[in-house]
Amino acid sequence: MHTARILNVPFSTKSFHETVSDLAERVMSGEGTHVVTANPEIVMLAQNNQRFQSILDQAYVVPDGIGIVYAAKWLRLPIKDRVTGIELVEAMMERADQHGWKVYLFGASPEVNQLAAEKLANRYPGAAIVGRRDGFFRQEESAEIAQNIAKHKPDLLLVALGAPKQEEWIAAYRDLLQVPLMIGVGGSLDVIAGKVKRAPVLWQRLHLEWLYRLMKQPSRWKRQLAIPRFVWKVLREKRGQRLQSPS
Repeated sequence: MHTARILNVPFSTKSFHETVSDLAERVMSGEGTHVVTANPEIVMLAQNNQRFQSILDQAYVVPDGIGIVYAAKWLRLPIKDRVTGIELVEAMMERADQHGWKVYLFGASPEVNQLAAEKLANRYPGAAIVGRRDGFFRQEESAEIAQNIAKHKPDLLLVALGAPKQEEWIAAYRDLLQVPLMIGVGGSLDVIAGKVKRAPVLWQRLHLEWLYRLMKQPSRWKRQLAIPRFVWKVLREKRGQRLQSPS
């Protein structure tokens, strides 16, 4: 897989449609793939966390966040498309519907988990929701949960524990799970369940979804501090590239 590194995080350079096709082929072949939908916050989490950096190095990282696409432009890297978590979930559920894949939902609150399962089952009747488990559990229950998921033999596992917990959990249990496609989906189940509203299309087109979410959930402000730090580090890297290039 061709990748381009932004602040040492290896991003797939595939377009959205290429990504969906590639992941569908991986499911059909039974290949175990861990997808990380990475935004600037994820990139910044990896900067001083070697363990998390190692997880990203072994994962299939897609550019979720317009900040990643802009950074790629500044650094002249071949990343063109955003691959947002919610759109990727919907696209993979369409494939699950077409091919009769088995799907397991892990994470979010009990209410959101149940609602998301019901709505996905209604929207994609060809897919089989073979199991679900909310995200409220003790650490010592993790292995048992992974064993239970493995028993259901899903083709697609959606893990909604929030970053970096969901990425760390998948990485820790991927060998036990033996699931062809595992995706950390963050708050996507909340959107599917109807508990969180996605930004209106105009805000999406203006690339201001982050601002819309911040206005709706002011408690996110600390998380949003990662964005200016990300921009600063990328601009420093760009300046370093310019200094190193021959005149």
